[in-house]
Amino acid sequence: MQKNLIKRSVGYAAMAGDMWKLKRSDNETVVANARRHLSERMGKLHGLPQKIGQIMSMTSDVEQATPFKQLFDQSQPIPFSVVTEVLQDAWQASPETMTTYISPDARAASLGQVHRASLVDGRDVAIKVAYPGIETAVMNDLKMIGWLSSPVGDLRRGFDLADYRQEIVRDLKEELDYNKEIQHQQKFSEVAESIDGLIVPSVHKKLSTKHVLVADWQDGETIDDVMSWPKRERFELGRMMLRHFLTLLFDHGLVHGDPHPGNYRFRRTANGPEVVLYDFGSVLKVSSVDRLLILKLLTESAAKIGDPLATLSALEFNADLLEPIQEKLPAVCSVLFEPFASPMKFDISVWNRTQRMDDILGDDRWNFRMAGPSRLILLMRAFRGILYYLEKIGEPVSWERVLQPILQKHQASVQAISLKPSPSPQSTFDSMAKHMRIEVLRDGVKKVSLTFPALAIEDVRNLMGEEVMERIEQEGTDIDEIVKEARAGGYKAIELFCVKDVTQEGEQRVVRVWLQ
Repeated sequence: MQKNLIKRSVGYAAMAGDMWKLKRSDNETVVANARRHLSERMGKLHGLPQKIGQIMSMTSDVEQATPFKQLFDQSQPIPFSVVTEVLQDAWQASPETMTTYISPDARAASLGQVHRASLVDGRDVAIKVAYPGIETAVMNDLKMIGWLSSPVGDLRRGFDLADYRQEIVRDLKEELDYNKEIQHQQKFSEVAESIDGLIVPSVHKKLSTKHVLVADWQDGETIDDVMSWPKRERFELGRMMLRHFLTLLFDHGLVHGDPHPGNYRFRRTANGPEVVLYDFGSVLKVSSVDRLLILKLLTESAAKIGDPLATLSALEFNADLLEPIQEKLPAVCSVLFEPFASPMKFDISVWNRTQRMDDILGDDRWNFRMAGPSRLILLMRAFRGILYYLEKIGEPVSWERVLQPILQKHQASVQAISLKPSPSPQSTFDSMAKHMRIEVLRDGVKKVSLTFPALAIEDVRNLMGEEVMERIEQEGTDIDEIVKEARAGGYKAIELFCVKDVTQEGEQRVVRVWLQ
């Protein structure tokens, strides 16, 4: 045991070196090699290092993501002889008496690996085997995880928080106990019967134990394969995945908390696409109260009404961290839930949410990031997961229309929620500008008057047109800086810019743009 601990410690030291190179080096070759070595080391260590590598792969940056894709199902597996020993111990019988075939090849994941097999009754199954000693390894990982930093965020800061650490430990302990996973998988399987296109493999309880899980074999294509599907099928799949996520959350209080691409497969059928969901070790059960509060926050943010501080406080966000930034919360929530604000298809590839949130919050960004209750960590992770898949699918869908039938079921309950308002009116959406106005005057006569939602400022370049933009830039007006200032001000009412020139016809033209 001590020898294994020392070996993992050495592995962590090597990983820390690779992380340092990724952070500090400007040399492309050095960075590429560091990513490759880091991925290989994460695959050898399994456990938390491999999970972190899987998170690092879920980015739209192909160059950054590619080295870590092997960590979904191609990392270094344990020898097949060890697998047969684990099965022998779990079944108290030779594996040959239960199966006619077990593939020696494995899909190796962070906490265990999966082998395809055939039972004696002819059914094809997936046999997941936990790595021997993985519980001890994971608990030691938690002690050493502070060595990892910038490529996946400030983990050291996050892991030092007792509530977050406790929630992560709780989730990992559940994930290490396949008896818990069986319960989760059976619940998802029951729910999936009423959700079109969602496939959850059935569990074989008699052959499953704390360290072995046997389920029907359900195969499909990867998300990378999906990118070559016809446009219409990708659109249907994107809409289906969003509907699955929202239905599971708001109708059933269930969240699949490990959305990496190794846990999803996709199929094309005559009746439309199907989503095959694997691995139910990391599952969040959301209370009915939390569901309604989240739905309230979501819908009010989309409609620009209400008091986000009051709703976030009811969700047990840390009020001490939020109150100093309460004036920024309406803008933050407007950006965060922007996809739900329009019945039109929403293209998340141009959302630019991270930069906009950083511009709004500035140095206060950690107040918001760390204010969330630890029990919602998996929900945040799942939300980032659905964004990853929708961006990979590449066909925008209407979030509002997908949500609408779900919202109708819960509308009365959401409207019945009564919360104590915040003491400051600056924390409400009334403090934000409602519209962006554009006016064009010629010789003092108004020729054009346009009104857009306030957040249309993010698309102001396209709305102005090339001729006006050329004139603006000639005057030295920095549109990007103006947009940043509007974000930093929380999209409050403000004069954005006013441009004056003379047309070819000799008329004096004034173009004025402001938030109102």
